[in-house]
Amino acid sequence: MSIKHIFYQVQFDDLFATNNTILDVIPYDPEILILGTFNPATPNYNFADFFYGRNFFWTAFKNLFIINQIELRSRRMPTRGIPNPNLNPSRNEILQICSRLKLTFSDLIFQVLNDEIIYEILPNDNIIYNGNEYNLIQDNKKGNVLGLQELNNLNLVNWNTDNIINYLIQNPKIRTIYFTRQPNGVWGVEWNKIKNNELLSDRNFTNLYTPSGAGKPVFYSMERLTNHWLFNTNEINFGKLDENWLIRNGVDPNNFS
Repeated sequence: MSIKHIFYQVQFDDLFATNNTILDVIPYDPEILILGTFNPATPNYNFADFFYGRNFFWTAFKNLFIINQIELRSRRMPTRGIPNPNLNPSRNEILQICSRLKLTFSDLIFQVLNDEIIYEILPNDNIIYNGNEYNLIQDNKKGNVLGLQELNNLNLVNWNTDNIINYLIQNPKIRTIYFTRQPNGVWGVEWNKIKNNELLSDRNFTNLYTPSGAGKPVFYSMERLTNHWLFNTNEINFGKLDENWLIRNGVDPNNFS
């Protein structure tokens, strides 16, 4: 049995819904696509209520576009356990930010495994398949636990790349595409298929530091993550948010320097 993306086809409310893991039912013409990796619909630890609903993304965006200073410093949801029902920002606030900024979202994978695969799902949401343990959000093998690279080697990853390309072609007002990670490994292959498509040569493609906040130099700090998104000058691995777009939408970068 396959494991689909948690937002493969979801109705968030009367105005927002997804198809093929793309937020394509929205009450405005989108101008920015935020692109991620994979968020599997596993049973134990995935409490996401929207794209990036668990990590620093929406607390950072509320700091930037609503509060205009760093007030929220933590993830929106805990890493483990059932989250507080009074989330900040709420999903309604998130949808309002989406409307204001004309955002849309998608991920590069919409499904792993297939309906013929027999596997066991563990309490930590890893799976056992063919005697091997796999983590469904991990890039590749770490210790004895395999990841998406190894599943892809078995042709057990269904990529959303063609759907995303078609969506971008059909929505020419989307001028900027942000990818929320470093485009390496299997991710780089699919990212480059989108970025190098000749029909998308007039779009702006930038990758941002992951909103999970993991790793050097952020180490789960809201201040360091925001600084990276706004002021990063080392463009070898990552870019930054467009400054003119930030200012047009009421963000004063001086408040975060």
